[in-house]
Amino acid sequence: MKPTILICLCLTILGCTSNGVDYRNFAVDTYFPTPNETQLAQARARNYWDRNSTRFGPEPRYLAVETSKVFGPYPGLYPKLINSETTATFLARVDESNPYSELELKGVVIFDTKTGHVVGNQGYISVGTPNPGGVARFGDYMARYIGTGRLSHF
Repeated sequence: MKPTILICLCLTILGCTSNGVDYRNFAVDTYFPTPNETQLAQARARNYWDRNSTRFGPEPRYLAVETSKVFGPYPGLYPKLINSETTATFLARVDESNPYSELELKGVVIFDTKTGHVVGNQGYISVGTPNPGGVARFGDYMARYIGTGRLSHF
């Protein structure tokens, strides 16, 4: 078995738990979304939370909302991908002649359900994402990942 595949399997098994929470950090790097991206993500998160808050309850307090695709590669990305806890599946299928051929970077911001606003002006870049509705770490936040927030249920 290839060492890369073995590492992927180990990370997948160790990163997830049976309670539906993935403790791996899905943030590969930080970025600063435009005010328009933040505003749109905030509106979608509010709408999503209005429709689904009773279904999920108050915890976790934060929602991770996809803002947009982030175009890369950019300088310094590869070392961050190598050190990320969640890029193993991407790295397992890397084409050595074009390592970024299937790289899809997603911008994610954190929405605070108590204040009804996105926290700060910083977002996170993610290569992989948890399953929609799943709880995972993005930087310092444990958040329910809602994708773009456009769908009301998963």
